[in-house]
Amino acid sequence: MGRWDDEEKGHDRYRTGYGGGRRRISIRGIRRIIYVGFAILAIVMITFFVSRAGLHVALHERGDSMGTVQVITAQVSNNNFVTLNNVTIQFGNNNPVQIIGDMGPFASTLVSPEGDDYEFESVTVTANGGAVSVVKRR
Repeated sequence: MGRWDDEEKGHDRYRTGYGGGRRRISIRGIRRIIYVGFAILAIVMITFFVSRAGLHVALHERGDSMGTVQVITAQVSNNNFVTLNNVTIQFGNNNPVQIIGDMGPFASTLVSPEGDDYEFESVTVTANGGAVSVVKRR
C-alpha cells in the first residue's frame, strides 16, 4: 500500500492500544493519578500532624567535650487549634515553677531552668489549671 495507508493504520493502532506496547494516557487517567497523589499526600500529612498533636516538650542539652552539661533548654510546643492557658514548667522537684503564660495555637517557646541546678530527672509542664500535663524524662 501507499504512504497514506500506513499512517492511518499506525494511528488506528495507537488509539486502540495495539501500537507496539505504547499506550495513550487519557485525561481521565491523568486525573486519577493526580487524585491518588493528593490522597497519599493527605495521608502522610495527617499522620505526621496526629503524631505531634497536643502539648509537646523537647529537651536540648549542650555541653563541652568533657561530658558536663552547660546549657539545657526545654522547647514547649502547643500543637493544637486551641489556646493553652496558664502554662507552667518545672525542672525536677527542687527547682521553682516557671510561668510561661498563655500559648496560642501552634505556638512554641524555649525555656531554660533558673539557676545552675542541671541535675534534674524530669521536666513537668502543666496547662489549663492542671487539665493538661506532660512529664518528660531525661
